[in-house]
Amino acid sequence: LGHGSDLDLVFIHDGDSQAETDGAKPVDGAQFFARLGQRIIHLLTTQTTSGQLYEVDMRLRPSGAAGLLVSSLAAFERYQESEAWTWEHQALVRARVLVGCPRVAEAFEAIRARVLGRVRELDDLRQAVSEMRGKMRDNLGSRETAAGRAASAFEAEQLFDLKQDAGGIVDIEFMVQYAALAWSHQ
Repeated sequence: LGHGSDLDLVFIHDGDSQAETDGAKPVDGAQFFARLGQRIIHLLTTQTTSGQLYEVDMRLRPSGAAGLLVSSLAAFERYQESEAWTWEHQALVRARVLVGCPRVAEAFEAIRARVLGRVRELDDLRQAVSEMRGKMRDNLGSRETAAGRAASAFEAEQLFDLKQDAGGIVDIEFMVQYAALAWSHQ
């Protein structure tokens, strides 16, 4: 987490989505967890006198922006095992439990270990990781290096994005993620 970083969050629960709360106005479990997730996001994105506290990105949840804000542990596992894209497994390499029930955290770590430890076809993995890196570089890298334009030494020094351009920090991150996905089963 650095200056200007956003928080990529995924909310997971192991409660009964069909059960109801026992308050004055009972709500079902799914609605309770969705409201709790919305409240946490609201707290994290509070406007202060210095600006927004954090920028929260929820696109890593199962099915991205189209998915439920909060997933059950079972739904998260099913998604990771059968529907998640390679880039979502790359994100899982860096995923860590921040807060919550120790039992759910332990179950999440077990799911994470199974998904990351899966045997993969290396050529397919290499292609998927490379394609995703290319898309990121095209969208986030400097225009000149993303377009492959030749630049003078002075221009290159002024235009090179240390994080996003070819040979930058994100390339190293992608190599590590590839290695984790390719050989974790060993």
